[in-house]
Amino acid sequence: MTAPTPQRCLAAADQLLRGTGLLGASGVTAGWWPRACACLIRLALEGGIDGYWRRVKPPVAGCRQGRAKQLMLRGRLGPGAETARRVAFAWATLSAATHHHCYELAPTAAELRRLHTEVSTLLEQLKPTTQTHP
Repeated sequence: MTAPTPQRCLAAADQLLRGTGLLGASGVTAGWWPRACACLIRLALEGGIDGYWRRVKPPVAGCRQGRAKQLMLRGRLGPGAETARRVAFAWATLSAATHHHCYELAPTAAELRRLHTEVSTLLEQLKPTTQTHP
């Protein structure tokens, strides 16, 4: 089985947010959809970061530490400090949303939609451009 692409993860998260399709309908009735949606969006972001490094600097993509890959986005081979900051914020927010604590509410549909939109934008910024890196 191949790993899910960022686009497939975002599409599945969108189904959960809309309450449509096989995933969305069962997720809404079972009540587990908010954290599952956050997890799918985070997987999409992580996949986009991995894809970026596979294109730009393959040895970095081989690194098992996701945090290190995020930090390296700020470097000279990365897309820039602003994009790296947004990636870090989105990842941290999604990570917090995926962890269940009895004293915290699950993320709302509006919060998840905003994160879905933000990650979609970030994935576009992490796509290859005509610019080449040394």
